[in-house]
Amino acid sequence: MELLTIEHSAFQQLISKIEAMDEYIRKAKLEQQSSLDDDWVDGQAVCEYLCICDKTLQRLRSAGKITYSTIGNKYYYQIAEIKRCLRAHTIKSSEEMLQNLIAHKRNSKAKASANVQYPEERWFK
Repeated sequence: MELLTIEHSAFQQLISKIEAMDEYIRKAKLEQQSSLDDDWVDGQAVCEYLCICDKTLQRLRSAGKITYSTIGNKYYYQIAEIKRCLRAHTIKSSEEMLQNLIAHKRNSKAKASANVQYPEERWFK
């Protein structure tokens, strides 16, 4: 084992830099989390990732307990609204399942942005 010694002031600077990086990472995670709250997910994904049936969502819509939007014959829900329903115990599911839904949404956004071709890219290929 090798022993390394440094001055106290150098150690304090190192600690303050590590704490600054930790704070930066925490803020970035919170911003990313809050930016996804405004995103919409379809009813099929909500049912799949929260392990509830579509009839449950239909009952919640009919009772006015969850807000939604429709496009064609598909229902869409905001992630913030799903979180609210989980906190109010309107939907009985776990936080882990909600995080899986959010991860699914994050992955689908990343795939969609990776598949976008800007006009300049097409012109130079």
